[in-house]
Amino acid sequence: MSQFEGKDLAKYIQHTNVNPDLTKADIIALCDDCIKYGFDGVMLQPAWVATAKEYLKGTDIKVCTALGYPMGADTTETKVFQAKQVFDLGADQLDFMANIGYLKGGDYDAYRDEIAQVVKAANGKVVKIMLEFGMLTEEEKVKAAELAIEAGITYLKNSSGWGRGGKATEEDIRLLKKVANGRVLVKASGGIRTKDDAIKLLEAGACMLGTSAGVAIVTGGENLSTSNY
Repeated sequence: MSQFEGKDLAKYIQHTNVNPDLTKADIIALCDDCIKYGFDGVMLQPAWVATAKEYLKGTDIKVCTALGYPMGADTTETKVFQAKQVFDLGADQLDFMANIGYLKGGDYDAYRDEIAQVVKAANGKVVKIMLEFGMLTEEEKVKAAELAIEAGITYLKNSSGWGRGGKATEEDIRLLKKVANGRVLVKASGGIRTKDDAIKLLEAGACMLGTSAGVAIVTGGENLSTSNY
């Protein structure tokens, strides 16, 4: 029997909807889910950080946002500015994508430096790197994770859930757990739709899950989310 059977899985879930067509009412509904089910945090686009922070005032639910998403090809300066801005607006945690082209082209210093600059801009707040494993070879996966750890990242995250190979797998999470070796934490995201998915990834070494199917996971009901995350 899994050590996670019978446990409250909500505390491992960051309830996510980063669709571009969300309204303020949709954001409030997302936050209401977090309050009702006790999710660890809400994950939304930067434009809605202040709205969520105000609405969730007085709760311990974390406000999380993503930048450099979904391409990771903004300039480093843009990412640094955005990181400072979202934390000023009230974000508690930030997930971001570094320039994958730097990594795949062998410009490891540029890849590491971009991550380090965003970490510095966060000024001690939690920063997660979305590594986009679906675009990387096995060797690149290890290299990306090592460079991110050197840069001071808080969490390694297999994917944004977008693009090629965005689905979280047990194998990838085990790899991240092994590379992390207790130095940083691991978040799984992409295609996590059921309680069984969630438990398998937690057993593989994730300590946080990003998913739009959180309500279905904790209630056993049908996933009604229109998000692919």
